[in-house]
Amino acid sequence: MGRQERDVRPQVRRGHPARREEGEVTTAAVADFQRDGTLDMVVNVVKPADGDDAATARIAQYRPGPLKRANLGSATARHSDIGDHGEARQLRIANYGGDAYPDLAILNNAGDGQLDRDVRLTKPGSGPGVHSYELQVKYGAFGSTSEPPAMPGDGWKHFYQPCS
Repeated sequence: MGRQERDVRPQVRRGHPARREEGEVTTAAVADFQRDGTLDMVVNVVKPADGDDAATARIAQYRPGPLKRANLGSATARHSDIGDHGEARQLRIANYGGDAYPDLAILNNAGDGQLDRDVRLTKPGSGPGVHSYELQVKYGAFGSTSEPPAMPGDGWKHFYQPCS
């Protein structure tokens, strides 16, 4: 049987776009992933699980620009698998591929006290790619809640000039 698809569209209540619900954590990363001159966004909304098992994201999307100013929506938003492999706690811009496209680093609660650094390399014209075991072995890292894997802190400097 094939992979089951989930509906990850934001839910609308009383005419308002989707909002973070009580106890949920929202993480996002913004960059020009497609190098088309507009900023794109990866967003993940999850309610962290109590206990050892990680929760699945309620919203996990790649939103190519241009983004709507009022709600940061995108006409061509698509599901991202960052929320399928655990609770995404942090998203950071990185340069793992060594090319002109920003990549994505994900600090992921995999459950049972394990934190992983997952990586999604950006593919030209399509944004961050999907999970790959080969990329996880090459660029990923493993740790625990007491000693999490290092996350990139300077990913933007490879793609953007400082403002000052």
